[in-house]
Amino acid sequence: MWGFGEGIALRGLLAASKTFRDAESYKPFVADLLNTYVSREVATSNEEHVAPGTELLEIYEETNDIKLLEAAKRLATLNATFPKNTFGARMHRSDLPGWREQIWVDCIDVDAPFLVRLGNITGNKSYIEQGLAEILGYSRALQETPEEKYDGLYWHGYESNCGRNGQLWARGNGWAIMGLVETLKLLPNTHEARTELTDRLNRLCLALKRVQHRDGLWHTVVTEPETYLESTLAVMVAFSLHEAFEAKLLDSDLFGDMERKARAAATACINKQGELTLVSDATPIGELKMYATRPCGIFPWGQGPLLLMLAQIPL
Repeated sequence: MWGFGEGIALRGLLAASKTFRDAESYKPFVADLLNTYVSREVATSNEEHVAPGTELLEIYEETNDIKLLEAAKRLATLNATFPKNTFGARMHRSDLPGWREQIWVDCIDVDAPFLVRLGNITGNKSYIEQGLAEILGYSRALQETPEEKYDGLYWHGYESNCGRNGQLWARGNGWAIMGLVETLKLLPNTHEARTELTDRLNRLCLALKRVQHRDGLWHTVVTEPETYLESTLAVMVAFSLHEAFEAKLLDSDLFGDMERKARAAATACINKQGELTLVSDATPIGELKMYATRPCGIFPWGQGPLLLMLAQIPL
């Protein structure tokens, strides 16, 4: 079974394997794990909407193993079977009562970067359009508009019968910035969707800059100072902003200080075992109290982004 942490953890291992001399075993580990997954059949259930499609493609591009590409195509086909809400966002768990018409911000990092990358690899533009429909639908449902109090920030979820739900969750906004940056990096420069996605990315970053704590972290509900400071968003912001600056997607003069503060604060949260501390446990949609009382521990959704961040600029 896959969850929202495994894909990004594997992505982090692959990035580390390219940067650190003592990480040579990481890539074979990831490749073996994905080959085992592929050998057991892919895209057989809705649960696989969080399967590591991007990571399958990364290994495929290095090995040219056609089995991995075909597995990625099957995941894309599975995605296309999920029903859409009124914004055009796919509802991944229509098989489960209570979640049938629910979407989660986490999927912004999972779906669009994978589908756009698959479209670039295969030359099939329909995959690119599929991915863009996903990220635009999710953003239109979840992101606060310029007319709202917290313009640019993303809500945790949206349910067709009640609208946005959950909170303005720190890690959720991390998933959003990562998905937006990676999608824009992969998107052809002439594509008409670039303007809207770039505007959404800039508004998100401006909003995050306004609510960043003075020490560089963010509260686990970013607009609620009574909630504890949490580290995942800082790692995701540091990684994503550096990528965006390199790709000339964002103004480093405007957001450079936010990136440096986030990177320094995240680095200070690494313990002697190389673990990222202050990472909140898996967080379901709920009331404010639920977010404020989630325990912290060592989790793949912290370690993966940490490896990605460290692989950019090794300490």
